[in-house]
Parts: sequence; structure tokens; C-alpha cells
Amino acid sequence: MTDILAVADHRRGELRDVSYETITAGRQLADETGGDLHVAVISGPVGEFAEKLNREGVDVVHTVEYGEEFNHDVYVQVLAQLYDELAPQYVVAPNSVNGLDYAPAVANALDLPIVTDTVGLETDGETLTATREM
Repeated sequence: MTDILAVADHRRGELRDVSYETITAGRQLADETGGDLHVAVISGPVGEFAEKLNREGVDVVHTVEYGEEFNHDVYVQVLAQLYDELAPQYVVAPNSVNGLDYAPAVANALDLPIVTDTVGLETDGETLTATREM
């Protein structure tokens, strides 16, 4: 397990800037673990979003077409399946309304720890250090 799975965020047909922040954090972790960065795009115009997110540093973009907007159950199911398939070392979700909705449910479903509200992440390949704002 060295790969990283990052989740893109969108609302009302627009890719949100926090998606790029999530990718940046995921790329940093992937560099530190020696793994690949996978990005999940769920719902909405996934092809258009995938095109925008397929940039330097992103190794694979996974798309799942299901409706136009966020659906909690779909996100939880898709991320659990991607986790089972990819076995990433870390899953990076945005600090957004949607991210704070599905991330705890995904962590619970997969029996994983969760760290929220971080402004920095570092790993030595075994231990994750998260920095939070005061």
C-alpha cells in the first residue's frame, strides 16, 4: 500500500478549487510514499472534470457517472469499492461540506482512522503527521 486516492469536489456543475488543493496534498503524499496518485471524480460531468484534473502529477483519474450532484450513499459506496480495488495507503478528501459528509462514513465503513481540518500532511512512508490550524 503506497498509492494515494484523492477525491475531487464539485458543486452545481463546477469543479471546486479545493479539488486542486486535494490533488496537491495527494501528490505530496504519493511522492513521499513512492506511490501513484489516483483521483476519483464522482457524479456531474465527469468527463469534463477528468479532463481538467488530468494534469502533471496525477497518475490515474477514475470517473463514476451517477447523477449531477452529490449523493452521500453513492460517494460512500464508490470510495469503498475504489479502496478495496486500489488498496491506497491514504485517502485524501476535501475539507468541504460534501467531504465532511462522506469522509466519516467511508472511514467507518472501512474501519479506518480519520483526520479532518488539516492544513499540512507529511509521511515517512509509515507514519502520517497531520498539521491542524489553531
